[in-house]
Amino acid sequence: MAELLARGPFRGPAVKRYDFRRPDKFSKDQLRTLQIIHESFSRGLATYLSGYVRAIVEGEVVSVVQSTYDEFVRSLTNPTLIGVFSMTPLEGSAIIEIPPDLTFVIIDRLLGGPGTVPTRIRELTEIEQTVMRRVLEESLTALGDAWSNLVQLEPKLERLEINPQFVQLLPHHDMVVNIALRVRVRGAEGRVNICIPYISLEPIVSKLSAHYLFGGGEKVETGRHVEELRRKVETMTVPVKVSLGEATVTVRELLDLSVGDVIRLDTRTDEPLSVRVGDKRKFLAKPGRVGSRLAVEITKVMAEEGEDGDV
Repeated sequence: MAELLARGPFRGPAVKRYDFRRPDKFSKDQLRTLQIIHESFSRGLATYLSGYVRAIVEGEVVSVVQSTYDEFVRSLTNPTLIGVFSMTPLEGSAIIEIPPDLTFVIIDRLLGGPGTVPTRIRELTEIEQTVMRRVLEESLTALGDAWSNLVQLEPKLERLEINPQFVQLLPHHDMVVNIALRVRVRGAEGRVNICIPYISLEPIVSKLSAHYLFGGGEKVETGRHVEELRRKVETMTVPVKVSLGEATVTVRELLDLSVGDVIRLDTRTDEPLSVRVGDKRKFLAKPGRVGSRLAVEITKVMAEEGEDGDV
């Protein structure tokens, strides 16, 4: 540790401590640029998780700091969920860590539960790790999108770890940047940590400025996002239901039903059936069969105003 001390009547600039064992690798402007990039990532991550776990998810960047790799690893809990990922075209690997509380909330929601956390934190089972692998892979897609204005990053998950001490990516005193995101899911809150080595960012460190980030490529980026949005919409799944008719029966009649009984519906055999997409009535159809499977043939498309249109 080197320190200069102002003595006597000297009124020079303020003295600042400097540790030569921990040289600052990123300027304030570069750290601010990293914060802007990962604010975009936090929004993309929240949007993805909201749809995936069917609950409102909020995300925000709470800190962007540089430290040694050893300090970052020591700050993690054990057990925790650690994803080691590559960052093509950049060299080396980085880390994304999701704390246990947040991990169990996500798993519980995905497996049909309300989103509760076990009373005792434990290691993830193989099935739970498989579930979270998909979450991490999609999260890394959002991370690549957030970086795309600066570099066409293609993050790819390499492996999962539970114990931070088993993740020895760098020498202990190598410098890294740690981006911490606060993520909230159904009342539960946790910090998602992203650790990127300086040596990986060194080839593009000169581009880490707000001027470069917002300086160009907007038309290309806009087109890229439109194409990405179109691809996601085209592959979405929506529930489609066909109503054969309705009937009203008493509880007594319901309890007395047995094999071979017939329930009389309020529709005729020659009447069109209502087809709903989600909770909206979109089509009229007639029942039939395709091979050995039941099917319906669309006969009318319901207009937005509620009027019928012929197919």
